[in-house]
Amino acid sequence: MSQAPQPFEVIVLDGPLGAEIRGVDLRTLTDATFDQLHKLWQHHLLLLFRGQSITPPDLVSLIKRFGTPVSSSNLHQRDLKERTANAVFNLPPEVTAVTNIKQDGKAVGILGDGELSWHSDFSFKDRPTAARMLVAIDVPPQEKGGNTMFLNAYAAYDALPADYKRKLSGKTVKQGNIVDTAMKLRPGASLDDDIRTAPGPSHPVICTHPLTGCNYLYLGRRHAAYVNGLPLEESEAFLDDLWARGIQQRFCYTHRWQKGDVIVWDNHATLHRRDAFDPTIQRLLYAAQVEGHKPFEAPDALSRPAHGRAPQ
Repeated sequence: MSQAPQPFEVIVLDGPLGAEIRGVDLRTLTDATFDQLHKLWQHHLLLLFRGQSITPPDLVSLIKRFGTPVSSSNLHQRDLKERTANAVFNLPPEVTAVTNIKQDGKAVGILGDGELSWHSDFSFKDRPTAARMLVAIDVPPQEKGGNTMFLNAYAAYDALPADYKRKLSGKTVKQGNIVDTAMKLRPGASLDDDIRTAPGPSHPVICTHPLTGCNYLYLGRRHAAYVNGLPLEESEAFLDDLWARGIQQRFCYTHRWQKGDVIVWDNHATLHRRDAFDPTIQRLLYAAQVEGHKPFEAPDALSRPAHGRAPQ
């Protein structure tokens, strides 16, 4: 039998998504407390817990509450021996180090210190990850950069005019697996690859969330994307317009990291990006994620109610 819920405080973040949860130790969650948090996560899309002391095994136990963990190596379906962080930091396979730390002049983790463009993690997979979690182990002072921006894709969809939603309905976008979010080429890929034949799945532009039943705008990532059925030039113009409508500041929350922060977000119904930061300052975050569903547009998507989380 589950223990009674633990008391905690919910502070709605000043933006179109997110809530800070105070008074919870993530290492000692009861099932009843997690059930409450999971409902809040569905509504707010992003939960923030500050001042946590999370070890890598704690992170694995925590992410398992959201679903089946999947390692970055398995998601990429290639050998990642060049990433030595799991050995350096003694990490389990479910945990990935997001860091600019180097050993013997070589990066041990992923994503370095540069700017990362807007994206939804693993949009180049048939089943992108669902819950995604980051734990701040060591971060630069806030004035040195490294902020992460999150975007409410429910709100981006809900703000669209009805006639534009009808225009989007039924359309799918090819998500080419050519470059990563740091704009580095995937192994074996070329910038000259024809996106129409490049590896990668196609996902609906309008997606219906299996937990909330509401629609969100699924953008994935801008580079190496293609609107199926359109000439390339028309596809590019269509995507430029769609992204301009979707990534407006009014849909965004900017997180300024502190050591001990834990953030878990809905990777399907959000986008995120990162500012560059001072490369001379060490930054280390641990990441984990769980398997997701195959994105879909419900037959009655255009008549579905709005999600309801809007700018505060």
